[in-house]
Amino acid sequence: MRTRIQDDLRLKGRGRVAFTLIELLVVIAIIALLIAILLPSLEAARRQSKQSACLSHIKNIATSSRVYEADDPNGWGIPVHPLQYRQCPGQLPGEMCNDPIMVGAYEWGGKSGIGQDDFVTGSPGDPINSKYGTLAGFGPSTRPMNDILYPGGFKDNANPIFDRFGATLDAKLELDLFKCPADNGPPRGAHCADWIKYSERSSYDHFGNSYCANVFMVANSGGGEMRTNSPYMRPTSRVPTPARTLYYEENIGRWAWSCWREQCDFLEGVDPGPTKTIRGWHGKDWTFNRAFVDAHAEPQRIYFEGTEDADGYALHYRCEEGVLENQDCQSHGYRCIIVRGDGWQKDTLPAPDIRTGLYHSGAGRPSYENCPREASP
Repeated sequence: MRTRIQDDLRLKGRGRVAFTLIELLVVIAIIALLIAILLPSLEAARRQSKQSACLSHIKNIATSSRVYEADDPNGWGIPVHPLQYRQCPGQLPGEMCNDPIMVGAYEWGGKSGIGQDDFVTGSPGDPINSKYGTLAGFGPSTRPMNDILYPGGFKDNANPIFDRFGATLDAKLELDLFKCPADNGPPRGAHCADWIKYSERSSYDHFGNSYCANVFMVANSGGGEMRTNSPYMRPTSRVPTPARTLYYEENIGRWAWSCWREQCDFLEGVDPGPTKTIRGWHGKDWTFNRAFVDAHAEPQRIYFEGTEDADGYALHYRCEEGVLENQDCQSHGYRCIIVRGDGWQKDTLPAPDIRTGLYHSGAGRPSYENCPREASP
């Protein structure tokens, strides 16, 4: 005999109704709609988180520069790598070195980079032969800022006997303070040929650093001694406007200031049309995280429309002597350099230039390793 409980369960089972196909599709559509609504917000939150972390990293670097400056005998805030003054091969001591191995933008801190992988031996495909790597003398043990941000030091895998395995590990280090979380390669508009060909490679992996120092230097167009009119190789006490003078910036912003649309059509990879842009790693055109000599940091926009002296901007033309500033300087390759904007400057005017003891051959820009690179005639 069935119990009353069994009868109740049987009756309840008869009353149960399954979902129809239409109801199921409606539920799926509602879930898809909610996902579509929430995804942009989640992406924006993720992007904001990366930008905040990047801004924190670059601020820490600028603060560490002030610490470095306090102990540096020259009072320099941006560390200068020991190889900055290395003799060129085949030259006698005291002779001019017209082809310096570095300009100082990256080698102040970070890991071993894997860019220009045929620089040392001419054997492409081997990352330890990189211009920015251990075998070339730029491993993490040699980069001065590492001693402040990562105290304890790194093993020197290039001295006294070169350790190939150790050098490979140098290129795989995760030194987060030198890495922007949004650094995912050169975006459209970047035109440093040695980096852009590795479109999926981050600046951190290519140069060993997501950030670059302000190493703005000048020289006569025919070559000769370089002079610094930036915080690089200059006592911090001789920077007259520390709150607006750049110290460090996201590396993708390093070339953006020299891409004034109407003036840079002769550079490789630059679209002279109205849609040309360089987007920062955080999704905004012409906007990059930057740190200043007074150690504050903020997202800074580089403006290109209306950049005339009358509006408070400085458009620099570096031409042969005797060529007037407003004449066409295309043949000299120095006609589209913008070094000032709203709230920022790369130079240290009104302070005078400072001699560096470094020499330049006259080919390309003194402190930009031929990036941006001019198109072939």
